[in-house]
Amino acid sequence: MINTEWYSIRALTLPATAVALLITFIIVWLILRVQFSKKWSEVYADAIFTFLIVWKLSLLVTDFKAVVNNPMSLLYFNGGTIGVYLGVIVVSLQIWRKRHNLQFEKQDIIPCSWAIILTQSIYQMIVVLLNDNTTSSEIITLVVLSVLTIIILWKLAAMKQALLLYTVGYLIVALFQTLGIWQTTVGVSVVLLCLGLAIQYERINVGGKE
Repeated sequence: MINTEWYSIRALTLPATAVALLITFIIVWLILRVQFSKKWSEVYADAIFTFLIVWKLSLLVTDFKAVVNNPMSLLYFNGGTIGVYLGVIVVSLQIWRKRHNLQFEKQDIIPCSWAIILTQSIYQMIVVLLNDNTTSSEIITLVVLSVLTIIILWKLAAMKQALLLYTVGYLIVALFQTLGIWQTTVGVSVVLLCLGLAIQYERINVGGKE
């Protein structure tokens, strides 16, 4: 999805993608807080905080000279696509490292999957509305992702491959968007899919059964 619009929030001017991301984080946190135990909204909040910090500080990796010349640039800029990937990878490693403390049981896969699916789905729907896109792209994104998300979350308790199904569905949607499957969100979706499947695979192996 190409960013075409910018929005001013007090002294800050943010791209539509960043605004969509912040709105998404708030909405998903509220859903997890209401739908599940406080534990999962806190886990999600920690993950988002880590992502934002890494995403902002990744400018040190992508443009170290600019940061040295003007440290305040860290407040206004980020590492772009590389920063997004670094943030998602660090968060994935953080959750993986904490997996034993989190004590993933069968029922805990559900809030984990909700967080991953809702974050991607809501972000895509908000960003397509905030940016200037073709009507067909907007309709396909909104209709397909909303229906797919509702169906998956409704049947999630009985669906072993929910994350895989959602990722495949999103890949199909991406084909109708400007950048196709080469957009950053597709790569992020694959990374999050790997995280979810790895957690589920280890839980099955440790537990000895599904």
